[in-house]
Amino acid sequence: MGICSATQAHTVNSSFIADLEIERLLPPHQLLRPIEESLISELARSIENLGLLQPIVVRKTGANGKYEVICGYHRVEACRRLGSRRISAVVCTLNDDEAFLARVSENLLKDVYVDPIQEANGYKILLMNGWTINAMAKRVGKSDSYICERLSIIKHLDPSVRRKLSASTGALTPSHAELLAKIRDLKKQIEVADFVERKRLSVRALETVLKGGPLPKRIELEPESGGTRVIRIPNEFTEAIGIHSEGYAHMYIEGKKLIIENIYRSKRSLHV
Repeated sequence: MGICSATQAHTVNSSFIADLEIERLLPPHQLLRPIEESLISELARSIENLGLLQPIVVRKTGANGKYEVICGYHRVEACRRLGSRRISAVVCTLNDDEAFLARVSENLLKDVYVDPIQEANGYKILLMNGWTINAMAKRVGKSDSYICERLSIIKHLDPSVRRKLSASTGALTPSHAELLAKIRDLKKQIEVADFVERKRLSVRALETVLKGGPLPKRIELEPESGGTRVIRIPNEFTEAIGIHSEGYAHMYIEGKKLIIENIYRSKRSLHV
């Protein structure tokens, strides 16, 4: 099918590119993100039409001629499902620590989800292996404070809150976790985490709550006859933009603006 392009092995600095048998490839030692079926299907369609545009990155395991995939395991699975027997790969010489940091860096550069607990546990192991916060930060392209905040997740979060975070439901993000980790009273921390999950609070809203500020007003949608919906807008909002408190307003998106049009007043627009 002409799926995964083959290239002759040749040296590239301390690494080389080779055409490897897919059956000799092992999954990453530490998965930093769940395997996404939708992404594999999308990649399979792309590879089938265009070929493999970027080689995967692997390292030798020293066991029976096997290789561990450092970056690109979704591409491996896509090629496998397309029936390809070989795949183009950059073969690197990396130890366990370097392989972990390369994997983190790749995922962060692509701005894809990284399991914060797995990431933080990896940094913890590296600290025990003699790495410094600064050295790790440089390798993954982040600040020292980023590494410290990730480490605080496993150091200060209650186990029940960590499980919520690893569940990756979307309610609790790593940024939420970093704020929750600052609550040293674990009972209160659990209560606040449950509150965030129930109310689907944004990170900014959580910051406001922790500072003792009021919760943001929520706009509720209520069904009405005819399939339309009525939006109950908080009084503070209507007063601020001059909408008649007893009237009706039409709301719609125009470009990058939210248009709110009061049938009694002039049209207002807000950037969104």
